Amino acid sequence: MDETSVAGELPRRADVVIVGAGSAGSVLADTLSRDGTRSVLLLEQGSGWPDAAVRDLRTLPISASSGFVTVHDAPPGQTVVRGRGLGGSSAINGGYFLRWHRDDFAGWPSGWGVDDVEAAYRELDDADGPMSVHPFGEDDLGPAARAFERFWSTRVPVRDVTDRWPIIGLNRVLGNNAHRLRTTSAEAFLRPALARPNLVVRTGIRVHEILMAGRRATGLRETGSGGTDIACDEVILCAGTLGTAGILLRSIPEVIGPSGVLVAGEHREVLVGYRRRSPDDLRPLLPTVVHTDDGIEIRCYSDDFERYVTGSAGGSQAVGVCGMLQAGPARLTSASGGSVRVRFDDLNESVAAPLWATASDVVDMLASAEFDDVVVPDSISVDPVIRSSQHAFGSLPMGVRTDWLGGVVGVRGLRVVDGSILPSPGRSGPHATIMMTARRIGAALAAGY
Repeated sequence: MDETSVAGELPRRADVVIVGAGSAGSVLADTLSRDGTRSVLLLEQGSGWPDAAVRDLRTLPISASSGFVTVHDAPPGQTVVRGRGLGGSSAINGGYFLRWHRDDFAGWPSGWGVDDVEAAYRELDDADGPMSVHPFGEDDLGPAARAFERFWSTRVPVRDVTDRWPIIGLNRVLGNNAHRLRTTSAEAFLRPALARPNLVVRTGIRVHEILMAGRRATGLRETGSGGTDIACDEVILCAGTLGTAGILLRSIPEVIGPSGVLVAGEHREVLVGYRRRSPDDLRPLLPTVVHTDDGIEIRCYSDDFERYVTGSAGGSQAVGVCGMLQAGPARLTSASGGSVRVRFDDLNESVAAPLWATASDVVDMLASAEFDDVVVPDSISVDPVIRSSQHAFGSLPMGVRTDWLGGVVGVRGLRVVDGSILPSPGRSGPHATIMMTARRIGAALAAGY
């Protein structure tokens, strides 16, 4: 791994300190350091640059032994991990890069309408843009994905693959990759900015707490290099919904409130499993989805999850049924070692019922003629456990606990720019929208808002 540009003495002061070099932090560091008028210090808890083996779309390096994840305290039988290192979760996820739907922004604060976000999205997902975004191709579709698209293409509208906005219907997923290597936020935005004299990036730095003077944030205390206080004019937390929650829970409990609990949204998912007739080459995890009018995403996974994580093939596959607009609550509290304890509330009937109903529809789909050559007869089963999609968001929503640019209500000099501030759920996964949010907020701050 290339460590030359992210190692060195830790500055004791900067105009802006950004915590987290993941999907949002890398974008924000690039944007705020462009004009050279402010010093920007970007701190990352993980190590340096994920190599090609980590970024390979045919792997999910999310096991506890991976050097690029933080493992959080999860309910029994479930796992909650987040990316750690330059690029954060953009280095370890499935490479899915769909925008939210146009109407998903209806409840956002002023300044975040469709016309407002279009330019920021376009910077990210333009065909010639830095994130290498393009629709997954025919070679990325295995037998299950091809059967999935045959089935749905005669039953729902089909999005033109040249259109960047998803639709209610069949959507070929846009992926952020080049030659089946994930294009991370750090590769796209941070690496080209490292030569700027006003930008310093340091890895292996764990932020323990925010330093306060009354109701103003004045800096940070870190523990990764022996314990150092860093002064700044503004702290911007980009540590992801869970990482940001951990820092706030440790250092500013009055922001959280007397309960000591932050409540995030989480996309909850039912898996419909089956055995396939024959093995296939390993391909990108999720190349095609259906979005339903009631806010569910039907996900045609390419292979057994275990094969992506460990390389061992179990011979089973699944179709996911995920409630996107019916996000379930996830309660976040502080845990030992800097991690966060995540507990999922049981879903009420109005949220759970559509998941089970759609899972039943997926059972019928897998038993249809389109899947005759894919599915072993009588192997289809619905997992009784409603699981997590690893998409916690909205614990500090804009317009409620933060302003339209992520400023924390009641605290000066402190901003949050990551999935924590998304004010509503969206019909697609949040990755592209989190990066769009960072780009737009960064541009507004650089312009003097």
